[in-house]
Amino acid sequence: MAGAFLKEQSLGRILAGHPWVYSSDVLKVEKAPEDGGEILVRTPDGGYVGNGFYNSKSRIPIRILSRSKEKLDADFFRRRILEARTLRADPELPNACRLVWSEADFLPGLVVDRYDDALVMQTLTLAMDQRKDEIAGVLREVFNSELIVERNDVTSRQFEGLTSRKGVLLGDAKMAKRAITLGRAKFEVDLLEGQKTGSYLDQIGHHMMVGARCTGRRVLDCFTYHGGFALHAALGGATVVEALDISEDAITACRRNAELNGVTNIKWKAANVFDELNARLRAKESFDLVVLDPPSFTKSRAKLPEALRGYKEIHLRALKLLSPGGLLATFCCSHHVDAETFRAVALDAAFDARKILRLRQTFSQPPDHPVIPSIPETEYLKGFLFQVV
Repeated sequence: MAGAFLKEQSLGRILAGHPWVYSSDVLKVEKAPEDGGEILVRTPDGGYVGNGFYNSKSRIPIRILSRSKEKLDADFFRRRILEARTLRADPELPNACRLVWSEADFLPGLVVDRYDDALVMQTLTLAMDQRKDEIAGVLREVFNSELIVERNDVTSRQFEGLTSRKGVLLGDAKMAKRAITLGRAKFEVDLLEGQKTGSYLDQIGHHMMVGARCTGRRVLDCFTYHGGFALHAALGGATVVEALDISEDAITACRRNAELNGVTNIKWKAANVFDELNARLRAKESFDLVVLDPPSFTKSRAKLPEALRGYKEIHLRALKLLSPGGLLATFCCSHHVDAETFRAVALDAAFDARKILRLRQTFSQPPDHPVIPSIPETEYLKGFLFQVV
């Protein structure tokens, strides 16, 4: 079999468990396979490190999937997918969750989400894309699903030489639009057109946690998308809920979701959140609880300073809107911003706003988005609940 020999200085990170082998990590490649083919990864003197897939066109030409000399065939995928299911089946498999989380489930380039009896699959590397039908067959067998959708409309595929694509691999496309319970609320999801794979499954638990603290409070939900925090705030007993998102389409979906849940006390508004918070400050408005759940402000480390300025500015405006004793629930979904840096940004904003914060709760990824500490890229979601004191 083809073999790639690692440079001595690259061994530590890879032997510790990281599956990515960059071109700069490779000493030499012997008998290079076709792109998408299997390759053995070896130490400089030929010792075994792992089995992986090769793609000469990628920024990461080798991704390791196994470290036990096993063949990467259909039986391998079945075993790994069954292991992923077992990890999430305590006490039982949730109706909506991430079933396979790429590197965190030792299947780099494969993401699978569950929405009741439907599955949404992303194959983000060439090797996974070439085996898409084989993997879909295993998924159908393991989860007895009647609908499998591919959402390969993500920009990262271009780095693998892949085109953008979405569609139905198994079942009827009419089933891709459905209502599903996420937490305490019902939502319309579109598995072919919605954000990510149809919704943001990593925030379901946080929607409920924050919603439980909303009784009797005036709540402002910023970057609401389809209304997860706003709806849970209303269901949690908030007196008034206002929700903002820059997308008119998202706000239209929010109104449908509110109707689906029989919720009438939410004011939805399509607006630029930064500008809208300034307008509310000028109007001297105040709230008892503000939620900040923006999309990632940076997709690269090079833009981290700019992103941190954006996070600080949004915190500064939100803190100024909070009444004494008010709560700020704030989240960051960029793996380039670690939890300590994100907390420091919030505290810097509090200093400028002349507010003192009490940390009430720390938020992190749910169990269906597991973290492998030796693979920092698997850890991305962090958040805090602060109280103004």
